[in-house]
Amino acid sequence: MSKPFPLTRRAVGVCSVAVLAASIAWAPLQAHAQSRKDTVILGMILEPTSLDPTMAPAAAIGEVVHYNILEGLTKINVDGSITPLLAESWKMDADGKAYTFKLRKGVKFSDGATFASAAVKFSFDRAKDA
Repeated sequence: MSKPFPLTRRAVGVCSVAVLAASIAWAPLQAHAQSRKDTVILGMILEPTSLDPTMAPAAAIGEVVHYNILEGLTKINVDGSITPLLAESWKMDADGKAYTFKLRKGVKFSDGATFASAAVKFSFDRAKDA
């Protein structure tokens, strides 16, 4: 059986230098991978204040929580088009003031409860509540 590696201040310093050196050596490869002129890669460090999207207007909630933890009826894509998620389809009334969504069947919450229109109504009512 091998002896455990002693964690000393010097060992941590040597490891830090090795990680820094590896990062510097990898940096030109990373820059080379971004050679296209029609694409931007943006890295963001976000920490949401809550996992409840109705609790605060912080952008981090939308960026981190939505699509990673929650799922909406639809999704707005980068090009502005709208694709279905929990809604299979939808239609807008003639006056543009009301939408009717056809919900996907067979969807379950993490606790096993069935997804239904009552859950959608609850979410909208809660979001508009003071």
